Amino acid sequence: MENYKKLFSHLDSPEPPAGLAQRILANIQKRERRILGMKIALSSTVFGVSLFVIVAGCINLMAQLSNSGFFQFSSLLISDFSTTIANFPDFALSLAEAFPALSAAVVLGGILFAIWSLSALLDETALMNRRTT
Repeated sequence: MENYKKLFSHLDSPEPPAGLAQRILANIQKRERRILGMKIALSSTVFGVSLFVIVAGCINLMAQLSNSGFFQFSSLLISDFSTTIANFPDFALSLAEAFPALSAAVVLGGILFAIWSLSALLDETALMNRRTT
């Protein structure tokens, strides 16, 4: 055992090259910025698509509301108020039956995705600004 200690005692332990830690940290930061850039691009795309879905869904919802007779039923509330109140359960069922729920769900889903993607976009942009400064 003593011979082995003597054999390696004259060797110096290897040292890493100068500046290696800084280069590693710079590469890590560059990779994190690239990933954040991809996340920002993805969030922007989802936000844009969700805005398109909202606009298209609103147009479709208005068309469905006018085609289903929802506006005609709801105008009875103003034009013939006493009769509408007297038959309110039937009136409420007629309104519920004429309401295009699928079109409204598409619009609400688009709004939810827009809010979610906008919040993610703002968070990632703020994180990117903190990393570059």
